[in-house]
Amino acid sequence: MRIAKILSLFAAPIVGWALFSSAAYAITVSPVIVDHEVANGMRVSGRMMITNDSKAPQTYYVSVQSFIAVGENGEQQYLDEADLKGLPSWFRFNQESYQLAPGETVEVPYSIYAPQDAEPGGHYATVFFSTNPEAANDRTAINLAAKTGIVFLVKVGGDVKESASIESFTANQSVYSHLPALMSLRIRNTGSVHFRPIGTLTVRNMWGGIVARVPANPKKSAVLPNSIRRLDTWWTKTTDLAEGGFISGLTNEWKNFALGRYTATVDVKYGSQNTPLEARTISFWVLPWRMGLILLALLAILFLLMRLYNKMIISSALKQSRRR
Repeated sequence: MRIAKILSLFAAPIVGWALFSSAAYAITVSPVIVDHEVANGMRVSGRMMITNDSKAPQTYYVSVQSFIAVGENGEQQYLDEADLKGLPSWFRFNQESYQLAPGETVEVPYSIYAPQDAEPGGHYATVFFSTNPEAANDRTAINLAAKTGIVFLVKVGGDVKESASIESFTANQSVYSHLPALMSLRIRNTGSVHFRPIGTLTVRNMWGGIVARVPANPKKSAVLPNSIRRLDTWWTKTTDLAEGGFISGLTNEWKNFALGRYTATVDVKYGSQNTPLEARTISFWVLPWRMGLILLALLAILFLLMRLYNKMIISSALKQSRRR
């Protein structure tokens, strides 16, 4: 899948790793995220793909920069590393730049060598491609916006620490008029390596019956060390929602109908040992009030029609009795 263009690398979610460039650069990179596991003193290799989507020949320069996770949506803060220590210094490329004709796609081979004294745990960096050789080596926030990158999550084996806890599990509303219902799970990584939580969110109705099971981490988002990651999950029947006023809301209530009190329980595991976290449960209501108003209006009309009918029957009976 083609990566879109970045507006700000500092706000780029780790979830999709969708790092964008300005329209002038018009480059597509793939994959958008790469996972590697390597032992001390060992080497791993791979290939990246870059495509020149512009209408003119371009030269793309390669650079690498480490980052740490900030915020709860997978944002990245790039580190100022004048000496390129850590993961950036482990990369090796066949070339420092690549010349591409309009529409041309090339493979970019790379290798990553973990030194003998590499610290066990997670190491994180982005391989950037820029049309500006100065921007390729400049790690300021301004020039970061002029680059397109591929994110690397590298795990060095050994004595790593895997530890996590659930900070909270909430719904964004206590009462909905219709689905979808958004539920957010916040997980804190207190270990030394990233992980992708797996598990299920189970929704039950007021009688305890299961009405839905959805993935707890639908985007397979990674939680990096020393960070909290928010994982959003939607319970919905259809994503085809109308926009507008009362009628649109009524249509949405019909398409995404639910009624009553519901509970949602999330069960997740993390890490190489699939360690379970304590299950959390929340509750919320779905009250389709527009459909309720329509129903009340119909009942009121039916009641009035019945009264009118009764009056007509009584009036007709009185007329007949008078004639007798």
